[in-house]
Amino acid sequence: MALKVEINTSSYAVVAEELGKTLQQATNVFETFLSERHNLSLLEQCEVDLRQIGGTLRLLQIPGAALLADEMRSLSHSILNSTTAVPEGQLNALSTAFFVLPRYLEFVQSRHADIPLMALSHANELRAAHSQLLLPDSYFDAAASPLFSRDSNIRLRSNPLAGAELDIALKRIRHLYQTGLLGLLRDAQIPLQLTIMSRAVRRLCNVVEPGPQQRFWLLADAVLEAFVNNGLELNAHRKKVLAGLEGQLRGRIKNRLTLNEVLEQELRYLLTISAYRDGMTGKIMKVAQIEAAEVNDEQICSLRKLMLGLSYDTVSSVINELRGELRHAKDVLELLAQHQRSDEDEIRPLVAVLKQSADILMVLNLPAFAGSLNEHTSALESLIGRDLVQERSQLEDLAETLLFIDGSLAQIDRRKLNYEDLGDLSIERRDAISADNQLSEARSIVIDESKAAIGMVKRAISAYIESDFDSTHISNLPQLLNSVRGAFYMIGVAKLPEVTGGATEFIRGFVERSQINPAKDVQSLETLADAMISIEYFLTEFGRRHIADERILQVAEDSVALLLAPKQVTI
Repeated sequence: MALKVEINTSSYAVVAEELGKTLQQATNVFETFLSERHNLSLLEQCEVDLRQIGGTLRLLQIPGAALLADEMRSLSHSILNSTTAVPEGQLNALSTAFFVLPRYLEFVQSRHADIPLMALSHANELRAAHSQLLLPDSYFDAAASPLFSRDSNIRLRSNPLAGAELDIALKRIRHLYQTGLLGLLRDAQIPLQLTIMSRAVRRLCNVVEPGPQQRFWLLADAVLEAFVNNGLELNAHRKKVLAGLEGQLRGRIKNRLTLNEVLEQELRYLLTISAYRDGMTGKIMKVAQIEAAEVNDEQICSLRKLMLGLSYDTVSSVINELRGELRHAKDVLELLAQHQRSDEDEIRPLVAVLKQSADILMVLNLPAFAGSLNEHTSALESLIGRDLVQERSQLEDLAETLLFIDGSLAQIDRRKLNYEDLGDLSIERRDAISADNQLSEARSIVIDESKAAIGMVKRAISAYIESDFDSTHISNLPQLLNSVRGAFYMIGVAKLPEVTGGATEFIRGFVERSQINPAKDVQSLETLADAMISIEYFLTEFGRRHIADERILQVAEDSVALLLAPKQVTI
């Protein structure tokens, strides 16, 4: 089945009104059941309506919506047959689905097409609510694809290991993958964990013999790279897929070399919908002859957010536009005060901008800000024709309010503040937020410059290895890392300069060493790269939220400790 299914709009139009009535009836009955949970006949009626809705949608060949209706009916049936009190989670899942299904049908109708994968995550939420197996992403893909691991002759140039050396390498690789997977399952620093898992699988590809095993892990490497580069959204089922890879790795260590064909087919399907198609992902898609789907995962996520309401990106865009308007208003206000002008044609445009800004603040659910701005706007309007020299304090008060709202919006955009945090508009609160915003902007500059320097370090490492160990590529790394270390003292996170200092100590000794050992050098620089990636992710998170979760730096700490240890561990 194609990812995007065109629907017969004329057939849908015939039954649309009746289908809408039945769905609304089912929704009303369910809402009544929520307040009268002893009345199971209400839920029985709801199940009957959902069965009819699902049947109609299947006849209309709208598979995504039909699946959602079927899973709603299945969960309703499960609740009816339960002998225990109904878990709140099951009712919440059904409530959400009753909100989603009509929105989904509106989406299908407006675009004259069904994208079943959009409904799959909602269907899986319903299945998870009563402990049913989650449906794979390839659920709607009926076509069986050839197995890349079996039906291809592709091989990666590698340095295969054997015997005890291979066993040691596999155990270390599995430990690295497990570390990332456990963090992923705990939803802790997900980008970092995905990167760790990706690096583990890539190292595995380099130590196993070319053949089916290597090709399977090349496919897994491509999928993980897609996750790392935000080409695939992470959800509950996809976490299970990545956990399945750990099972394959465990079997490889125990010499159970049978490949999981179902898992491989799921990996292959994920590549078809990946929005990231560069790097290893693109290469594997090409050699495995995997055609990209007409709609990728990123587009599906965007469409789902659009279907359900404003996305964070939309809110962020509105906030940035509003901040621009507020800064412009402040500039105009300063000119007014400077020129002592109170002409109507000078003040009226400013009043209009401020009133519009207040309306937007109400839409953003910031009524306190909107109310404060409206008060100042009315006061400003009353100054027309008056001597502004005598009203300087009022103009300054408005300017401070604009500065405060601008700073608060900036922190909301960075997700540092919740709307609830902004109920207090006291002078002390305003001053604290404004001062904190100035500090945040200064930190942002330091963070951006430090991330750029870390990027240079990573590129220098790659260039050194690719140039057959030309030391000119890394000669300035000690100075560069030392300057980054100095900048980190401004951020106020003690671990950052400490870890960077250790990395500086290692690279200084590395540059000054008298003898090159290619195998050990590459391993050491890979470990240093792990530390740089960890620091980079910390800076990204800290820059976005200005919350220092120092656990992100654990990989960097472990990597630097390994580099500075008396003996290096090799695989």
